[in-house]
Amino acid sequence: MPGNPAAAPALAAWATDLVSLDVDALTNACWTMPPTTIADRYSDVPAILTAIAAPGVDGQYAVTWSGGGLSVAAKRSEIASGYACPFVFPAGQSNFYTAADASHAVVRFLSRATGRPVNTRDVETFYPLICPGNSPWDPDGTGATGQPPLKLDPNQLAGIKSFDADAATVTPVRGDYVRVTLPVSDGTGNSRPMQFTLSIGPEGYCLGAAT
Repeated sequence: MPGNPAAAPALAAWATDLVSLDVDALTNACWTMPPTTIADRYSDVPAILTAIAAPGVDGQYAVTWSGGGLSVAAKRSEIASGYACPFVFPAGQSNFYTAADASHAVVRFLSRATGRPVNTRDVETFYPLICPGNSPWDPDGTGATGQPPLKLDPNQLAGIKSFDADAATVTPVRGDYVRVTLPVSDGTGNSRPMQFTLSIGPEGYCLGAAT
């Protein structure tokens, strides 16, 4: 497509697997997505194929194909990888990210921090998870104008050795902000709850603070 020639081939690579792979294989391929969402998110294959048959529209942060009341959106990091696992949602829906997406962003971030990324390609350079600070970081609505703390100090989780992804909880805060809480351990038997504050950035949910 004009302006983003890599978009259609990257989506086509995924679409080929959509019609040929089972859910488990597609879940493994789409590791940037929460594993529990794949079966439902990609369930209506005929409707998805109808949508992606339409011309794509190159937006600010994603390329979107729409048709038959459904939209399929591929983020730029997915397109750049050559294999674009897209979000699928009703056409016209402005916020299609879920609590599972927020939780998965934290799991991916902690997996990197503990030396066990969900995929060997999951590095910040290619798949950004830290909020870029394009707008003031103000989750509590105090009028703050600073940058996300994790952007200023992305290595503050160096002491964490393990975490319990299954115990993660997601709490809405304000607007696009949410907090994800889960137990982390320093490897000496000391465990404590850690809270991550996230917002929505160019690549979906991003992490801005950890306490």
